[in-house]
Amino acid sequence: MNKPILSPIGLALLLAGCGGGGDNATATSQLSLTLSDAPVDGAKQVCIAVSALRLKAETEPDDHIWQPLDLLATGDDDGCLPTGYQIPLDDNGEPRFLYLDLLHYQNGLGHALLSGETIPSGNYEQLRLMVEDGRSHFLDGLTDDFPSSYVVDESDTVLPLEVPSSEVKLHGFTASADGVLSYQLEFNLRHAMVLPGHGQYYKLKPNGVRLLDATTLASLTGQVDDSLCDGDLSQAGVYLYPARDGSELAYLGMAQDTSSGGPSLTTLLTPASDSEAAHYRLDYIEPGSYDLQLVCNAATDAVPEEGESDNFVPVLGAGKLDLTLSGGSLTVDFTP
Repeated sequence: MNKPILSPIGLALLLAGCGGGGDNATATSQLSLTLSDAPVDGAKQVCIAVSALRLKAETEPDDHIWQPLDLLATGDDDGCLPTGYQIPLDDNGEPRFLYLDLLHYQNGLGHALLSGETIPSGNYEQLRLMVEDGRSHFLDGLTDDFPSSYVVDESDTVLPLEVPSSEVKLHGFTASADGVLSYQLEFNLRHAMVLPGHGQYYKLKPNGVRLLDATTLASLTGQVDDSLCDGDLSQAGVYLYPARDGSELAYLGMAQDTSSGGPSLTTLLTPASDSEAAHYRLDYIEPGSYDLQLVCNAATDAVPEEGESDNFVPVLGAGKLDLTLSGGSLTVDFTP
């Protein structure tokens, strides 16, 4: 199994830079990283080919690199490897990537990529998840090219998943001496995955992927009364917005940044059944003050591709609910 790569000279410089000598010169931290996804519309599988994880320290030119075999794998390739195909091997004869189906890790579930991994303490400026671009990387096997990263839509059509530069860039963090870090790599595919007008492949937009401190995250669940939205919840969803705090900033759709009126998180309702009312769930919410809104036409909201117009105007189905979240689970129902 490969080990995370950092040059011996670079590691010595990094350790020295972190502590400035003495006992602190060898200070380390423990890093755990879990991957998860918010529910997405219209897909049966979203398979990503993870080829590496790279961590860049502020004072060190060399990346700390985990190859696929260094990351915690799933069983049976997460159901992503089609019959008759194989994961290509790298120059060392090892699998070029590991497979993850993002739709397996929703509604509070996650997949651990790292667990208690030892890293030098210090400041890290960037974390990058290397994911093969399905337009240019393929599986080994049958004569037809099968993309390594791909989406299976509701009609069972397989389309490549574009990952610009074959990497997802996240912000950095500080690893204190003897610290224990637990982060969540959250793919919010309803905001991040778009199908351009040509319909040839899906595109993963990097601004829909977030690196979160897992120790501070909250979750929201609740039921929605069937009389709301004029008695029709078939297109409805729940949107979480940064608190307006008296400002006149409008409540807008997913195409808008939160600073311009867009939501932080969204989800469609799970329809009512014989035993349960229509309900929703929002996971991995960062601490803060929020407005929770029922949006009656949420199913028609989408993130447009560059150059496409955004004509979505939310139809709000109930008065906003003011929330202050600092972790844990909270139940909030929408009633008349």
